Amino acid sequence: MLKGIHLRLSMGPLTFSPVPKVVVESLTDLQVSHQASGRSGFQFSMKVPKGGAIERELLPSRFFDPPTRVVMQLLIGGQPTVLMDGVITRHDLSQSNEPGKAALSITGTDVSQMMDLVDFTGLPMPPMPPVAQVAFLLARYVPYGIIPTLLPSPLVWVDNPLVRVRKQKGTDYGHITWLARKVGYAFFVRPGPVAGTNVAYWGPDVKLGEIQPALTVNFGGASNVESLSFGFDGIGKTQNFLWFREANSGVTVPVPLPGALLNPPLGPGFVPPLKLAQLNARPDKEDKEMTKHQVAEVIAKGLAAQAQAEDVLTASGSLDVARYGRLLEARKLVAVRGAGPHHDGHWYVKSVTTSMRRGQLKQSFGLVRNAHGSFTDKVAV
Repeated sequence: MLKGIHLRLSMGPLTFSPVPKVVVESLTDLQVSHQASGRSGFQFSMKVPKGGAIERELLPSRFFDPPTRVVMQLLIGGQPTVLMDGVITRHDLSQSNEPGKAALSITGTDVSQMMDLVDFTGLPMPPMPPVAQVAFLLARYVPYGIIPTLLPSPLVWVDNPLVRVRKQKGTDYGHITWLARKVGYAFFVRPGPVAGTNVAYWGPDVKLGEIQPALTVNFGGASNVESLSFGFDGIGKTQNFLWFREANSGVTVPVPLPGALLNPPLGPGFVPPLKLAQLNARPDKEDKEMTKHQVAEVIAKGLAAQAQAEDVLTASGSLDVARYGRLLEARKLVAVRGAGPHHDGHWYVKSVTTSMRRGQLKQSFGLVRNAHGSFTDKVAV
């Protein structure tokens, strides 16, 4: 590993401890991917010398069998960062006739995988609003250090258990994500802030918060990215609208959905939509009026869909972590400078893949945003 950057790799069936020295010495490469939506994943490979400890002891003892827990920490300048807390889902052994060419590849995902193993479809749920249902289901995973961060939805409903009993749909993970989609929310599990803990977030996918230090290009010795390219899909921006029928007059009107509620503009250069799309069928006079619950549900889903439709500006690139000075994190904002007034400013980090080899620690990333330019001449460095 690079000077000042160290990897701590721990494993265990549920609790974890540092891996044997032979595992660290045999590592050839490691990769961790984080996405703004969905699960995070990891993969690492090791050399497997013929007759060595990995082949003779660790594999037979099921040391690498699913769902063994894997915790990865990076120490950068003495500051620990939890890169991954997950479980092994599979391993692959590649043998070779050439000495020293046999390799073992370990693949896994974050600990939310443990929520997606048992199908509880049809199991009655307690009469609780969605946020309470999520808390109820997450309580089963306390041994994995789950810290619930749950934001109640404006859609608060509790069914009368004498009239209707809600039942679980699929696995715990499936039911939680289903509840999130119903109210236009996101659900993901993020490792940290300390080893052994994981933040389970259930709430609106709002692009606000901490601004990470600038990704700098074309700035001489201050540049910290190896590559950075931009794209603009002008046809891709869609204005979604909902049909509503006024109860008294029976008049049906289209109501456009604002994207700025969940996805505020990140620059002054507004991108006009070139496409229109309807999210619900136009009601006719024979249709029954929707309940207040149904109306609120449709609006919540629509706002989330419109927020996603706003991000038609994209960027991708790679950086050297030693030069950047820290790990770039997904699901947060980052500043860009040196790319010109049209592309400088704040961007949302949609994906990050961290790749490690001996003497090398790099990240590739994908960024999105909804407007051109920057609101300020200064960015975080």
